[in-house]
Amino acid sequence: MREVFEELESILLHDPGGRGVADRHLPGHLEGAARSLLEARRVLIVTGFPIARARTGETDGPPGARALGSALEELGVGVAMTSDAWTRPLLRTLDLEVEDSWEDLLERFEPTHLVSVERPGRAVDGIYYNARGEDITTLVEPLDELFIEARRCGLPTIGIGDGGNEIGLGRAVDGSGIPKPPESVIETDWSLAAGTSNWAAYVLVAGLSGLTARSLLPDFETVRIDLERLVAAGAVDGLTGKKEPTVDGLRGEETERVISLILEILNI
Repeated sequence: MREVFEELESILLHDPGGRGVADRHLPGHLEGAARSLLEARRVLIVTGFPIARARTGETDGPPGARALGSALEELGVGVAMTSDAWTRPLLRTLDLEVEDSWEDLLERFEPTHLVSVERPGRAVDGIYYNARGEDITTLVEPLDELFIEARRCGLPTIGIGDGGNEIGLGRAVDGSGIPKPPESVIETDWSLAAGTSNWAAYVLVAGLSGLTARSLLPDFETVRIDLERLVAAGAVDGLTGKKEPTVDGLRGEETERVISLILEILNI
C-alpha cells in the first residue's frame, strides 16, 4: 500500500492553478487520515466557503464533502454534515441531509472524527480571510469552534483545503512561527492540500478505496452532474465569482483528468 499512497500523494501535488500546494504538502498525512477514518464510527463533515461578492457558497468543497460522506456511509460509518446559511441550501440540492444547528453537534451526534473540506479557519487575529486577503468575518459562522473543541477533547481531526486560509491548512508563518494572516491557525491532526479541495477529498476517498479494496470513488459523470446542480442552485466559482460549472477557475476537464489518474492508480 505504501506505493499506492505515494502515487496518490503525487496527485495532491497537481497544481494547475498555481495555488502553491507543494508548500502545504505534508508527506504521510494522506495515509494517516485514511487509516484513521477506517476506525471511525461517526464522522462530522463541515464544508462551505462563502464568496463575499456573490453572497453565496462556492463550487469547491460540497462535491468533495459529498464524495467523502458517501464513501464513509458505504463503509458503514455514520455521517453528519453541516455548513453555514450560504451553503446549506446548496448541499441539500445534492440530496444531502444537513444539520442546521451546529453549535451542539459534538454533544448531539457524538462524532468520533471531524473532517473539514474547504471551510474558513480564523487567522491569528481572529479574523476570517478569503484567498485575496479580504476580511469576510461577517459572512462566516464560526464552525471552526467545533475543531477547537474536538482537539481539546482528543477527537481525531482532518483538514482539507488549498489556500492556507482553511481549517487545518495554515503553513506560512511570521518570525515567531505563528501562521500570519490570511493563514488559518486552526490545527488538525492531518492536513491535505491539493489544487482544489474537491481533489484532495477525492484522493482521500481513493485512500479508503485502496485500504478496503472497494470502489468508493464517484465517476466523473456523477461529479459533473453534482457541479451543474450546485451552480443551478446558485453556487459560484470561488476565484472568478461566476455562476458557472468550474472550480477555482479550472474547467471540468481538469477534474476528469484527476479522477482518471486516481482510477489508474487504484486499478479497482
